[in-house]
Amino acid sequence: MSLPSGSDQIEIAAFLDRETAKIDALVAEQEKLLALLAEKRQATISHVVTRGLDPSVPMKDSGIAWLGDVPSHWEVRRLRVIATVQTGIAKGKDVTGKPTIRVPYLRVANVQDGYLDLDEIAEIEIEPDQLSRYRLELGDVLMNEGGDFDKLGRGAIWNGEVESCIHQNHVFAVRPHSVSPQWLTLVTGSAYAQFYFKGRAKQSTNLASISSTNVMELPVVLPPAAEQESIVEFIREAMARMDALTAAASRAVELLRERRGALISAAVTGQIDVGGLVEMDAG
Repeated sequence: MSLPSGSDQIEIAAFLDRETAKIDALVAEQEKLLALLAEKRQATISHVVTRGLDPSVPMKDSGIAWLGDVPSHWEVRRLRVIATVQTGIAKGKDVTGKPTIRVPYLRVANVQDGYLDLDEIAEIEIEPDQLSRYRLELGDVLMNEGGDFDKLGRGAIWNGEVESCIHQNHVFAVRPHSVSPQWLTLVTGSAYAQFYFKGRAKQSTNLASISSTNVMELPVVLPPAAEQESIVEFIREAMARMDALTAAASRAVELLRERRGALISAAVTGQIDVGGLVEMDAG
């Protein structure tokens, strides 16, 4: 393979420095937009979950310093009053010589922030009588016990996607009985709940974990059922709009990076006349 002359190399380098800088600036703008959308998403959820949709509604002291005021007609109850928390199965139990069944089970990697990633489902051998103890039920709110700080307490609703599925001990199944799963998921994903989880978690370098006992003590704000539904629908529509903007910005970043790579490749392989472009810009 022949190398370009020294002067050509200088021209190519100058061209690529200029053009890639333009592309990098556009990428930075899109990445800034993505960060702002993520902040807006969190702020929107946190605001309506603790303040509601009516800015004129009378407020009252929640009785919790870090939660502040809430609408006067709302209640605040501990999670243990409105739901049960089911802990999962610990992997590694010796079942040698015992009758077993093989079942799918969820891990921390499957439970994302607001959705489930079910592309890869692990399986585990358990004793038959353990299935009813650990089986997930429709409407369970799945929450991660820990991991990276951003994984703490994050969760999603189980809609029976996998038959006879259980969960590992690092994933809690919160089973609501006096609140909708949709509302509970919004609450656990809000800033105030995340503040609670992080404040009561055991922490080590970049990792954290929270006990089921502390999860059960989470204060949950409770509007009337009809208002819960209205807020959930408002959030669903708002998130759909933000998701569309996020997808567009992410696609723009992907295309710009592809363009950057293609431009570099074309310049160094002589597929474009860099010299001519440099002269045109200079003129």
